[in-house]
Amino acid sequence: MAPEVAVLVCLLLLTIIGFICGQDEVTQCIDGPLHKDKPSPEGSGYVECLSWKDKSCCTAKFTQELQRNKVEVLYNFSWNHCNTLSQACEQFIKDEECFWQCEPNLIKWHTKEGAVNRVPICSKYCDDWFEACKDDMTCAQDWLNGFNFTSNVYSCPTSSSCRKFSEVYKDGKGLCNTMWGKSFHYETSQNCMVMKFSGSNPNNAVTASASGLSKFISPVFVLTLAGLLTIFCFDWRYLE
Repeated sequence: MAPEVAVLVCLLLLTIIGFICGQDEVTQCIDGPLHKDKPSPEGSGYVECLSWKDKSCCTAKFTQELQRNKVEVLYNFSWNHCNTLSQACEQFIKDEECFWQCEPNLIKWHTKEGAVNRVPICSKYCDDWFEACKDDMTCAQDWLNGFNFTSNVYSCPTSSSCRKFSEVYKDGKGLCNTMWGKSFHYETSQNCMVMKFSGSNPNNAVTASASGLSKFISPVFVLTLAGLLTIFCFDWRYLE
């Protein structure tokens, strides 16, 4: 192969691989009222939502307020609108708040003004969430749109009654698919997100396969391109 052609092939392959990989780089946060513009690491004042401390869309100030008052001061809304939630259930609700406020990868499912649509949540995570909350009480199925908002305070709908989560949601699928409107989706495949983790963020991989052109491109395809790159750019026979 002529050297000029080999060089052009190398440049083309490098461009394609770089473009594919660049599709999944998260450099922007959703535009919620308390979100940062761009994800960044946080310091010692970051006291909740620790899964995202190394790369977060929420601020240390937000985590401090969450620790002090949950969301009651932030939104004039109480998780304990029927009675005090169990500790296990409250932790899942808190983790959901952290997920929405702090997870950079949500930008891939962002619609407008801080809203997200059908973010795939791992079925096991949803099932565990339901199990933790099944005996707790709520007066609204949809916590995003189902409450009355009067005098700047959220309250139970007039005609509602407090019922167990097990009655309202039936199972983990019902909980994830309806508790926060259409924000989340009960996902049975491996292409799913979690709302709490230790170590590196596993949700980065979900973004890689669910965003931009990359949702149509398999890892095998990328590896094939990398192999061709090796052949054409590092085998001297093609550069003669």
